[in-house]
Amino acid sequence: MNENKEITVQYDDKDNFGRLICIAKKHFDVWSQHNIKPEKVDMKLSFMPVIFNISPEGNTNSELSKKSLVFKQAMSRTLKELEEIGMITSKTINNDKRSNKINLTDDGKEFVTTSNQKLSNLIDNYIELVGEEKFKITMEVLSKMIDYHEGLNTNH
Repeated sequence: MNENKEITVQYDDKDNFGRLICIAKKHFDVWSQHNIKPEKVDMKLSFMPVIFNISPEGNTNSELSKKSLVFKQAMSRTLKELEEIGMITSKTINNDKRSNKINLTDDGKEFVTTSNQKLSNLIDNYIELVGEEKFKITMEVLSKMIDYHEGLNTNH
């Protein structure tokens, strides 16, 4: 990196990386709020990072907390609410009474499947907008940035 690089405040909306990332996240949240809704229950936006990180074989609270970047205290509350609305089940792990295995219920699986279909349609729209090659590059770049930040978080 160039340590002598002059740092200036970025006012141009198209060149302000922080703004672009924040606005893209907000637009995705708004799209999710309008398009990804279970029919039977009221789903909070804060549930999404958790429910979409539950693997088919289930996860522990700690695993979900790491995968979804949700603090353990907030995770416990979210899991309790997801269980109350029938999206997940939680069972004590036999060899570790302090840990629970979190699994999707049939309603939870149906919600995730339907949501993934809607997300697939959104991705098709993005590909139509920017082209398949640019979309693929975008995914690769974002993945590398996420890996970079995950490496930083592991080192702290």
